[in-house]
Amino acid sequence: MNIIFSEIVLLVHFCIFLFILLSFFLIPIGYHQKWKWVKNRYYRSIHIILMGIIFIETILGFMCPLTILENFLRNDTKVNNKFTEIIHLIMYWDLPSYQFIILYLLSILYLVFLWFFFKPNLKKN
Repeated sequence: MNIIFSEIVLLVHFCIFLFILLSFFLIPIGYHQKWKWVKNRYYRSIHIILMGIIFIETILGFMCPLTILENFLRNDTKVNNKFTEIIHLIMYWDLPSYQFIILYLLSILYLVFLWFFFKPNLKKN
């Protein structure tokens, strides 16, 4: 039963991963295509806050709580599901922590660039 819950946690984690990653590309594309949702201040705020949390976790040497929960639920059980293996290959890279810090710092700087050059709508509707 825990394996099922671990798969659900992984799926939620992967959705957050895709949200963050795809938003890096969809914000400038959507801005030029005049998609209103890419200017939504809540969407943009959530995006930058999530990236900030990831950056801070990495600097402090913390593992993502969703990864911890997934590992706890798996209880050292080997992944034997092709779908899970593919998601793990996409999400979990074996790099030194300083490389993640650099990558996430560049991501934060890119988000600041996006915030100022592809401005969200900050007015209350």
